[in-house]
Amino acid sequence: MVRGRKPTPDALNEARGNPGKRARRKVETELPVIGGVSAPAHMRAKGKKFWLEVAGYLADTRIVRVSDRNALARYCETLADYVNVTKELDGQGHVYWSESNHGKLQRISPWFMVQERLVKRLQDLEDRFGLTPASRQQIMARMAAGSQTQMAFGGAQPAADQQTGAGQPEAPPAAEALNPVDFFGTVH
Repeated sequence: MVRGRKPTPDALNEARGNPGKRARRKVETELPVIGGVSAPAHMRAKGKKFWLEVAGYLADTRIVRVSDRNALARYCETLADYVNVTKELDGQGHVYWSESNHGKLQRISPWFMVQERLVKRLQDLEDRFGLTPASRQQIMARMAAGSQTQMAFGGAQPAADQQTGAGQPEAPPAAEALNPVDFFGTVH
């Protein structure tokens, strides 16, 4: 687990400027999208089956990069394990009976506890990859904020907008000379 604040994206740092004139290190590097990248060789066959499904979807959303390949492989492997454990639970049930000195006891299946742990891992990874509606919304909002920052601070503007002036802030209306004491402009 990483401690401390998350680094500010480079686009936002550039937009804010560098008032202290300190040298800044580039944090982000643009990596190609994962589309067309094959699954790692160490993955099991069941994990590769989920890779084809999930990697294809994530490549379309342009959220995942090539550097995320191993994390996505872990997600696919965990998903394959979750499916196997769920099949076991369907066959055995969530509880079982055991005999002890105190009589017959009903206990929670170990498969159920394994399934709970897998669900937690999957939820964490789904949040990172934008596979839940809330996390997808957050990721898309961050991506949109990054593109708007580039547009507002020196990014390219479409030629049609340059000619019409679209996308430019409107000039403030001419201010009338108001008495500084009477800032509401009321007449007494």
